Amino acid sequence: MNQGTKANKSGLSLEKLVEDCIVSRLHLPSEKFSKTDQRDDILLKHVPYTNIYGSDRCRSEFLLCFQGRKIRIECKSQHSAGSVDEKLPYLYMNFTQCIEEDEAIIVIEGEGFKKGAKEWLRRKCKGSKVRVMSLAQFRNECTNTLPKLPKSSFFRWFFTNA
Repeated sequence: MNQGTKANKSGLSLEKLVEDCIVSRLHLPSEKFSKTDQRDDILLKHVPYTNIYGSDRCRSEFLLCFQGRKIRIECKSQHSAGSVDEKLPYLYMNFTQCIEEDEAIIVIEGEGFKKGAKEWLRRKCKGSKVRVMSLAQFRNECTNTLPKLPKSSFFRWFFTNA
């Protein structure tokens, strides 16, 4: 398997872990942004935004629409040397300057980032609307900070959208 394929699998794996954490902890449905008009108490996937260059073709992994809050979530994984860390300044600028949400989380995992890259991102985002955290920190956030919705909310959504 080539390096690019490994990197894609690693990124998809992190996205799946983040999605599973939100869905199981908060009892929310998960749906592609383009496949639903629901915007309350749902985890939307592949959510568009306009980037620093003015292009509206960008997507972030998730938008958590939960109890009136909208939290944009991006996942970055790098387990071996590569170029993901070189994209962090672009991500930082997009998330601090362009997204419309008041809250954002960047989940960053892996030991393959260049020395200082993760620390740089954390330092740059400190005091902004963007929080940078590891998967373990994100799980803790889901478990200890965000209150669960009653399971009945999911079933009500499921049966009205089935």
